[in-house]
Amino acid sequence: MITLILYIVFLSALAAMIIFILRQAVSYFRSVKVLFAITFLSYWILIFSSFIENYLVKTESIVNSTTKIAISSALITGIAVEHIALMLCQKERRKFSWKTLLSNRLYFVSALYKGYMISLLLLTWILTPWQVQQLQKPWGGLAYNPMYESWYLACLAIAVVALIGYPCVLFLRAGRKFRQTELASVLNWFGVGWMGIALILIVFQGLLQAFNVEITEVSHLFQIIFLGIIAYAFRKTAILESLFERLNTTYAPYPTDLIKDREVFSETLGLTHEQMVGKNILLEFDPTSDYERVIDDFVDEALANDESVAVFTSKGSAIYSALSNKGNVKFLILTQRISTPQPNASENKILLPANDSSLLLDALDKVLKAYPEKNSNIVFDNLSGLILLNGFEKTYGFLRYALELLTLENGASLFLLDPRAHDVNVASAFRILFNNQIVYGKEGLRIVKMPKPVLKA
Repeated sequence: MITLILYIVFLSALAAMIIFILRQAVSYFRSVKVLFAITFLSYWILIFSSFIENYLVKTESIVNSTTKIAISSALITGIAVEHIALMLCQKERRKFSWKTLLSNRLYFVSALYKGYMISLLLLTWILTPWQVQQLQKPWGGLAYNPMYESWYLACLAIAVVALIGYPCVLFLRAGRKFRQTELASVLNWFGVGWMGIALILIVFQGLLQAFNVEITEVSHLFQIIFLGIIAYAFRKTAILESLFERLNTTYAPYPTDLIKDREVFSETLGLTHEQMVGKNILLEFDPTSDYERVIDDFVDEALANDESVAVFTSKGSAIYSALSNKGNVKFLILTQRISTPQPNASENKILLPANDSSLLLDALDKVLKAYPEKNSNIVFDNLSGLILLNGFEKTYGFLRYALELLTLENGASLFLLDPRAHDVNVASAFRILFNNQIVYGKEGLRIVKMPKPVLKA
């Protein structure tokens, strides 16, 4: 009766962990959240298979099926864990190709690891390399258990050792590389958690069963504990969320007596401030001009109308120098020196990795949703730097998604581009994405394309 209750507790706990993981709002680990859920679901299936053969259908014939399902779940978990480690520990996501596979050692080892696990999975279903026999449980009662053939047991042992020696160690090594201590701690816990589960498999499903000792429920108990540690660590991965909570608490109302600034930017375009809402503008600038004056007017108008402003820039930028004294402006400072978002000494600034498009989009999404009662205004300084750092394709994809987010949230934005830094085709490709285009050079501001909003009847 006690063991039956334990199984119900195990299955309920795992189901709660799966729901918990899927409901987490994560940033750096968004791309692998589903993979985490798959690993926990695979373990739920593994324990449910054990529950079936021990309590629901206590026959010799069912053990072959439940054993295949349980081993398959464990192998799928091993594959998913390795892929999580690979995705999180790679600074740069590369497209798959045979050239990449052969030239990159990490990808090559990953292919060998996955190939071995998949081969073992196929052998499990094709050969059924075990015999079913009855064993006496330590606390009474009989149970049908598989006795594996020696070669197959050796193959399973290699799989478990490979899990410890490759993805688990990869988590631990990556934890030492990241400067962001919270993320480093999380990666270390991932490594320790899966290493603990692998060692439990060696002890309870390997060594003890070799001596005909069957205490599966104790094994499941320890595995659930380690899975709980992993789920708890996953909860701590909402890096951007915590940073933006800190960023958003610094907002203070802007003085309302600055009437002169309320349309200081829009009137130069022949628009009212209301007509500016929702416009995404490409500003092509000459770096030798005083183009930062245009940005200063854009920001002053937004602040004078009690709207939020966020500036994606770098510390060496003329835009950063021009706006850094404005207290209500939120600065998202792009840098190549970090791999994850980090707080800055100033409360209205955070640091973002310039080469991670997914994190930049996540940051943009959070900026737009920070003050739902206000219009959002974004300055992105600048696209040219991003193109030179990340390449045309990656930057073009980022911009398309960024404009979709801005359209959904009805945010106004200025995206800066230095056309002289690129060939004609690159500049033209980015112009196509914008319905609103202006140019600022030594001769001043010039409107290239600025359709006025159609008034609703």
